[in-house]
Amino acid sequence: MARTMVIGLTESGTRTKVNEDSFSCGDRVYPEMISGSEEQSLSSSDYTQLYVVTQGFGGSGAGDLAGRIIHRVSIPFVAKLDEYKHPKLDFVQFARDLIREMHYLVLSQITLRNGQRAGASFALLLIDANTAYVLNVGNTKVHLFRDDELHSLVDPENTSNGLAHSSYIGDRSLSFDDPKPNCVKRFDLMTGDVILLTSDGFHKNFHQKDLAANIAAPDAFAANIRLSQIYSRQANNTENGTILAIKVRDLELAEPDDTAAIKNMERFQKYYGPTSSEPDVTMQAKPVPYNGVNKPPISTAQGVMTPPRQAYRKQRETAPGETRSKGNAAMNRQAKKAKRRSNWKTFGLSLLIGFLIGMAAILIAWFIILR
Repeated sequence: MARTMVIGLTESGTRTKVNEDSFSCGDRVYPEMISGSEEQSLSSSDYTQLYVVTQGFGGSGAGDLAGRIIHRVSIPFVAKLDEYKHPKLDFVQFARDLIREMHYLVLSQITLRNGQRAGASFALLLIDANTAYVLNVGNTKVHLFRDDELHSLVDPENTSNGLAHSSYIGDRSLSFDDPKPNCVKRFDLMTGDVILLTSDGFHKNFHQKDLAANIAAPDAFAANIRLSQIYSRQANNTENGTILAIKVRDLELAEPDDTAAIKNMERFQKYYGPTSSEPDVTMQAKPVPYNGVNKPPISTAQGVMTPPRQAYRKQRETAPGETRSKGNAAMNRQAKKAKRRSNWKTFGLSLLIGFLIGMAAILIAWFIILR
């Protein structure tokens, strides 16, 4: 599996009221606020990793929402990755189903304003073990930096083969067709690879040669990406600009373990909720000792222990409550007794103090009269 370092930066343009760009890493979507700028960095050694950049348009409540829908679909979609492995991953079919789901939800959940277009482009990187899969629809960009060279992975616009940059998620002019991707690629990762997912605004007046020079600089990886974002904003900051950079630190040959399955299950349940047909991979069944009340556990064919009887479970649940009630009653009785003793003690002390004050007053009066 690949161990990676990741940094993402996004910034609003001067001509826009909201930042319709967004990116996701670590199964979280940024920016958390739809205006302004944000930076996030992390490292990952997950067997399956997903990174997405979206570039929305159509204004507040349209372009930004379209991008969020893309993230909301893609993150749990990865949880179903095993369904597309026969045994190798059929990424073409995966991409086709993913685009269809995104496109349908954007069309059904976004209402156009005065006939204005609305939708989003997106760039996606999926890392499964030591293999990278990239997918791009629309005006977003995908680059691979390897051996000091920056390669564009997006196919040039070619209407003869159906690859057109004008196609995007939410394009209502496509009638019954789905948007066509301009990049569906697979390649084996190498140590030191840097994959860049960017919005179109990042490249405004910022040449690819300058971007390659920044990445190749001997400085720290995160510092180079930050510098690239600064240069991009200096070149043209009218549009929203976003870059998500993933660097491969090293590679390891390893089979997927239970951690990968649990993470995929969490991805699925986070967005779709638990279902009764799904096995509970996060909980391990524990044998219940035979104590004469419940029947001894019986191992099934899968080796899962049967739960104790319902009556015993109810008894176990109610017994602590009864014990607490009895204990509270005893404590209340003791408190009442202590309060009564305290009241009598206070009354006695009051009498004694009153008697002493009275005697002192009599003695003082007697002393004055005798004088």
